[in-house]
Amino acid sequence: MTLRLAIAFVLFLCVSGFGFAATTTQFAIVDAVNAKLPTDEQFDVFWWYPSKTSRLHRAYRRLYPDGSLLRRQGIQAAVAFFCLVLATTLVGLGFPGTVLFGVVGLLFLWFVYLRKRTT
Repeated sequence: MTLRLAIAFVLFLCVSGFGFAATTTQFAIVDAVNAKLPTDEQFDVFWWYPSKTSRLHRAYRRLYPDGSLLRRQGIQAAVAFFCLVLATTLVGLGFPGTVLFGVVGLLFLWFVYLRKRTT
């Protein structure tokens, strides 16, 4: 095993660690929002899809304007993504593949965590 592959393996482990941390933060966001919502409007912790996640983020921003948990989750996802891009570079995906992978991932992070929504 070369040093490059060993570093890529460690980076892939970092991706899973930060992904787990972001998932744990997602559960904290659900708990915080559900604590302030009536029972019939609360979010179920399972079966997530983009529109449900967007509704949760809107509810969290409405109930908690400081948005500290959402900001933390965005940072965790960004660090995980950065580690993934570094790992794919080390594995040998190539410059065009890494750039395409990076641009698509950054757009995803922008639309899910960083973009200000008007509601």
